[in-house]
Amino acid sequence: MGAAVAICEEVGARLAAQTEEARLVARCRGGDRQAQEILVRRCQERVYRLAYNLLEHPEEALDAAQEALIAMLRSLPSFRGEARFETWLYRVTTNVCLMRRRQLCARTRLVTDLAADIPAARAGAADPETAALRGETRAAVREGLRRLPAGFRAVVVLRELEGLSYEAIAEILRIPLGTVQSRLSRGRQMLRDILMADQRVAWPSMRGEKQ
Repeated sequence: MGAAVAICEEVGARLAAQTEEARLVARCRGGDRQAQEILVRRCQERVYRLAYNLLEHPEEALDAAQEALIAMLRSLPSFRGEARFETWLYRVTTNVCLMRRRQLCARTRLVTDLAADIPAARAGAADPETAALRGETRAAVREGLRRLPAGFRAVVVLRELEGLSYEAIAEILRIPLGTVQSRLSRGRQMLRDILMADQRVAWPSMRGEKQ
């Protein structure tokens, strides 16, 4: 009973937050500057996190996040609510990041917990050695992701790091659902192949394998 109540409360809180955000967006579209400042503060963490996962450097991510937030405010008049605001925001941010990659030839960076997937035989090693192995795994994953084509990388980041549904990713990237699924499958396989060929670390399992 307590679990059911907690779930209901969580769902209620989420719906209330979405309603409040919708009202805030409406105020922003009406030219309310105070509402725009509030909306930017509410969105900046999400936008920066996504930009950081799509781009290599924190500085690049910060610049991209600022550009995305400006683009968000400028594009709000065209937002009609066909998709959830968060999905639309992710789309704006992703487009900015992909454009910056094309313009600046920036490398991407993946910061993830794949290091925790070091096989048990190795995980039992002494702490300094385990820490070193995890560092090597993180480096291998970052380097492996840099070698993925941008379209595959974007799908992997949005799914593996942001935890978005296939439908949301399709909306954000404006590609068919089948393309999302095929790029994710292919992107995971390419990353597997790269990691398996890396002599520094043992093969780590991928998160999100279950569809």
